[in-house]
Amino acid sequence: MVRVIRTLVVFVLAVVVFGGIVRSADQVLIPAGTAWKYSDTGANLGTAWRATAYSDATWLSGIAPLGYGDGDEATVLSYGASSSNRYVTYYFRRSFTVSSPSTISALTLRYVRDDGAVLYLNGAEVARSNMPTGTISSTTLATTAISSADESVWHSVSVDPSLLVAGTNVLAVEIHQQSVSSSDVSFDLELIATDAQPAAPTVTLTTPAGTPRCAKQRFSKASGS
Repeated sequence: MVRVIRTLVVFVLAVVVFGGIVRSADQVLIPAGTAWKYSDTGANLGTAWRATAYSDATWLSGIAPLGYGDGDEATVLSYGASSSNRYVTYYFRRSFTVSSPSTISALTLRYVRDDGAVLYLNGAEVARSNMPTGTISSTTLATTAISSADESVWHSVSVDPSLLVAGTNVLAVEIHQQSVSSSDVSFDLELIATDAQPAAPTVTLTTPAGTPRCAKQRFSKASGS
């Protein structure tokens, strides 16, 4: 009986020790409100800027949210010399490191965009929001104007984790205005990875050989009782 109790204790300890391992865990690869490299010059950067190997050494760096016109920006972007002919497109890049991509089972991208956005992971487009279909250029306008509370809404999209590589990864984002006279622009983002869930540990309860069963006891009435 003592051996059975010991086996049960081992089982309980296994559940306590390994219980946290079988649950998936999230890790933030890019936190909201972090620093980004950005280009707010109004230049046409084509498509090369999306690539991991692209050099953004001459770009400025600023903390998100980045933008202008809302009053809550951590970094204020330039819209150019004319308020009636403002820049249409703003470019952003952020590098991050992943040591073991195979351990990541899911990626969730959350972002604020005003007005439209196209997002790329290691050069591959992974999301497009409030933007037309087809080829996107520096003069492409967002589909609709975003206003009021919608300007601060966090949008969410799942991203294929197979796009990750071991080592340096780059998330690139272009934000587009709906009009050259738009009064504001805004951008912030976070990238969350879910670790792959390992197999649950298996614990088998066995009754050790030779463990005696409980024996029945017979009682007889004592004489005179």
